Amino acid sequence: MLAVACLMLGAGVTAIVMAPRLPQALSGTDPNASIAIEHRQTDDARTITIDAEEVSMPPVTAPRSGMITQSDCKPGAVLKSGTSIMRINGRSVLMLATEQPFWRDLSVGDRGDDVASLNKALTMIGVGDISGDTVTDATIQAFRTASEKAGNTLPDGYTTIDTGDVAWLPVDGTSVSACPATVGQDIARGQTLVELPAAAGSAKAESLPTGVASGERVVLAGDQKLDISETGDIDDLAAFSRSAPFLSSGAQQGVRKVSVQWALKTPVDVGVVPASAIGTMDNGQPCVVIDGDSRPVRIIGSMLGRSYVQTTDGEVPDGNVRLKPDAGGCS
Repeated sequence: MLAVACLMLGAGVTAIVMAPRLPQALSGTDPNASIAIEHRQTDDARTITIDAEEVSMPPVTAPRSGMITQSDCKPGAVLKSGTSIMRINGRSVLMLATEQPFWRDLSVGDRGDDVASLNKALTMIGVGDISGDTVTDATIQAFRTASEKAGNTLPDGYTTIDTGDVAWLPVDGTSVSACPATVGQDIARGQTLVELPAAAGSAKAESLPTGVASGERVVLAGDQKLDISETGDIDDLAAFSRSAPFLSSGAQQGVRKVSVQWALKTPVDVGVVPASAIGTMDNGQPCVVIDGDSRPVRIIGSMLGRSYVQTTDGEVPDGNVRLKPDAGGCS
């Protein structure tokens, strides 16, 4: 019995020693009990839904016939304009992202929307500064530079851009869904080299939350951090189309509803107070009592019974906050 009693006593002592010690402000029933405001940073992330129009993507096809002699193609790889991931008969296949497919050979003096698209694409990859809808010597030189950078040096006297020297990439920065053309395979011109997944033709938030911390916002979609406009539009559709939330979503009537985080681009400082410390003024404005004074606040967010607050002018409150604001008069 004595041993049992001692064991019970020991257990009781242990319980007393291990119990967390509450701050004095929390240990009683004092209506004016208070606690120091903590400071931290938050990105004020909110969950929003993006309506993304689903668009089927045409594949990357072979610009010429021959045998696949090298391939770096793999599902999930990102395809960039001005690069090559495959060789046909030992020659690299230059990919260029243009608004129109390559449907004709182009020589100096040729004009058209396809030429304007080519000039723009060559400028975008940094091999020239070309504009207009006419093929110039600068266009030919920029194309030669792009081809050489991709691993295919064109011969001296090359003055006509041959459609067999370039593959059309529908969207710059798209990802690979499948690689049907394998090393050692004989292929014909126009045969599929790389299959591409469906992409977002447009992406816009269904709605944006109100009463949030002010500041520039971004969308966090998987490992993608994307700019979003004040009206909820995402411009970098290629990156959004590669994101895990988009790829894992299903389409209904051609639209994917994609859940993402809408967060501050630069986190802000906030005061952290117990949720019980938030009171309400007569006009409905949230408030806290700090060192005996009532202060209107803006609630930035909350988590696990704690509220993140700023003053109404965006400052971080400091001092000791009353745990029961209505007890002493917050209104």
